[in-house]
Amino acid sequence: MSNQEVTYSNSRVFESSSESQNPIKLEETQGPREVGHKVGLGILCLLLMMAISVWLIYIFQYSQERNELQRTLNNLHLEYSTMQNDSYLKEEMLKSMSIDYDALKKDLDALKRTVNRCYQETEFVLDCKQHRGKGVEGHRSCCGIKCYYVIMEKKHWSGCAQTCWDCSLSLLTIDDHDELKFLQLQIKPNNYWTGLSYNRRRSKWQWIDNSTSKLDLNTVKFDHNTGRCAFLSRTRLDNDNCDQFYSCICEKRLDKFPGSYCSKS
Repeated sequence: MSNQEVTYSNSRVFESSSESQNPIKLEETQGPREVGHKVGLGILCLLLMMAISVWLIYIFQYSQERNELQRTLNNLHLEYSTMQNDSYLKEEMLKSMSIDYDALKKDLDALKRTVNRCYQETEFVLDCKQHRGKGVEGHRSCCGIKCYYVIMEKKHWSGCAQTCWDCSLSLLTIDDHDELKFLQLQIKPNNYWTGLSYNRRRSKWQWIDNSTSKLDLNTVKFDHNTGRCAFLSRTRLDNDNCDQFYSCICEKRLDKFPGSYCSKS
């Protein structure tokens, strides 16, 4: 082999050797670039995932707030509807009360006219048992289902009770404080025996017909030691000795309240 061939062979070997080493150097130079590219891509993906997460959280919070606002709006709408319904019911109730008031006012006016007619005092002469030939005279006034007969002739308590009995009447029984006030306005300044007396056997004050009364006798301080019979005046209901001579008040209860009974004899 000649020197030229040896030289050519060596140069070829050298070139082959150089070519075989060049790719390795290229790979070594290209590796960091690819790693950097992948790192950047990973960071970009991470940022994108974080952005998506923030966006999803925002959407979730918005949905929660929207639902809460919707519930609040529904509650307000329900309260408004309830208030409207209450307002309507109150208006209807007010209308009904107004109608009832007008009706009651008419009834009250009619009752006042009837009562005023019945309150009028009239004179009477009663033909009673044990009083033949001599009628019992007095004045009569009516209220409700009661007529009151005021006998001006003065008697002791048992005498008044007997006179009322003979005339088919009863000595006065006062049902309540309203009746007491009414009688005190009607009677003339005088003392009148009533049907209230002290029962020694029962040790208590009671009415002559044993009827129940809403008149609170506890507020009237009676002392049975000073007198066992009760009389009525324009200022008070009090007790005194039953042998005292006072005028009498008899009464008659009616089964109904006719408008014209006060004009009858």
